[in-house]
Amino acid sequence: MIQLNEGRLGFESLGALYPPAKNIHRADIMLAGIACSWFFPINAPMDEVIFFIHGGGFIFGSINSHAALVSYLAQHLNRKILLIEYRLAPESPFPTGLQDCVAVIRAFCDRYPMVNFGLIGDSAGGNLAMATQLVLQQTKRSLPQYSILISPWVDLRCQLPSYTRNKAVDTILSRVFLLEAAQLYAPSALDNPLVFPIQGSFSGLSSVLILCGTHEILEDDSVTLHKRLIQAGVEAQLQLFPGEQHVWPFLDISTRGAQEALAQMDRFVTKNTANKALKLE
Repeated sequence: MIQLNEGRLGFESLGALYPPAKNIHRADIMLAGIACSWFFPINAPMDEVIFFIHGGGFIFGSINSHAALVSYLAQHLNRKILLIEYRLAPESPFPTGLQDCVAVIRAFCDRYPMVNFGLIGDSAGGNLAMATQLVLQQTKRSLPQYSILISPWVDLRCQLPSYTRNKAVDTILSRVFLLEAAQLYAPSALDNPLVFPIQGSFSGLSSVLILCGTHEILEDDSVTLHKRLIQAGVEAQLQLFPGEQHVWPFLDISTRGAQEALAQMDRFVTKNTANKALKLE
């Protein structure tokens, strides 16, 4: 059984595994009543931001747990990144966390309608990133220019083959833990596309980059989501990293695999923002 208090403290401590990136400024704010933090280099463009939705199985995670990772993303992507501290289950189950993410993006876009934005999420945050786009699309709101998903958890039933195939090599996650976390998050809504986003309608979404390690039980979450996006006509890329564990840059940003992931994200963001600039011209 998941011990929430102990688990949250342990997850929070992961934010201290490595120091934040140098020359990245942090500013804590409240937006739409939700705690958020900006991470930005001083020369970041003013007309583009990125929203980051953290992982933690919908039950763990905070600004502090992901501050170091997001600081390196801000540094490598040279973008202002807003990290959203949405409310967690089981105290605030589905759809509360999703509503928080949507509310922050809506409030920002209402205030700065000319600023373009991207969206990044890791693990459960990747699930929320896809669900957020579905809500924005359904409510006819502005969509991100692009989205990046790092080890997304999108099969909350945990039934895809990699949950068995990679069980022996995944040292981070277990199917038992994920099934319990899913019940804490959405006990009566696992069939809802906003909880189980691989069942969603993706037509019309912008480009998506999915990064995943081959030693994750979630590997087929990424593979299946990529297939569904391609079938829907979305420009989607899947990059599998041999031997990497779940959200490997979160645990050690200095490894070769983490640095390659940062480089691939940089290339993807540069390509998609360049395409947008050409269209505006």
